Amino acid sequence: MYLCEAIESVLEQTYSDFEFLIVNDSPQDDSRLQQIIANYNDDRVIWIPCKMNSGIAITSNIGIDRAQGSFIAMMDHDDVCMPTRFEQQVEFLEDNPKFGFIGGQAEGFYPDESKVRLKYVVSSSIMELKQSFFSGVPFLNPSVMFRKSALNTLRYNSYYKVCADYDLFARLVFAQNIMATNLPEVILRYRFHDANTSLNQYLLSEQETNEIQHWMLTIQK
Repeated sequence: MYLCEAIESVLEQTYSDFEFLIVNDSPQDDSRLQQIIANYNDDRVIWIPCKMNSGIAITSNIGIDRAQGSFIAMMDHDDVCMPTRFEQQVEFLEDNPKFGFIGGQAEGFYPDESKVRLKYVVSSSIMELKQSFFSGVPFLNPSVMFRKSALNTLRYNSYYKVCADYDLFARLVFAQNIMATNLPEVILRYRFHDANTSLNQYLLSEQETNEIQHWMLTIQK
């Protein structure tokens, strides 16, 4: 159910010149999911099956490595793109060649369809951007579009089970000095699920965040 809504939100983008890489990290469900994908009969869709469940970091890297375009937009299977998301982000990156990636604002929504606005910082300088990293993750991963040349050989680090996105953003900004920001408009609907984050995952997130922030402080010296 969620997958179909996510797929359709991508295929219905106002910016239509893209390849749509769908990396399946659930090999046990491959046949059923392939049948769903086949129903769309769209040449832009490229199905990439995985032989084993490797986690979101490695799965994301597979998609990045296979991507042919100059820009790479991230997306999760249960979120929904706003219709002009790609158009807005491509236009921004083409007009601002010094920016390596761009995110945006999001609308979080729950199973009962209640909503909350998720706000992300719009940075105007590299110093302001770096400072924002110490107040939490300044980008919502499924809202981000990367410039492929900015990523270069950098990828998500599978060592981090919860904060691989935070780590990648930090390495781009702190180690490569790459500028980025968020669009002020809502470009994604982010789905919250019934199940709350487990205590173990929360503690792991805290641990990984502390490690990454320690590295950021070290590299700034």
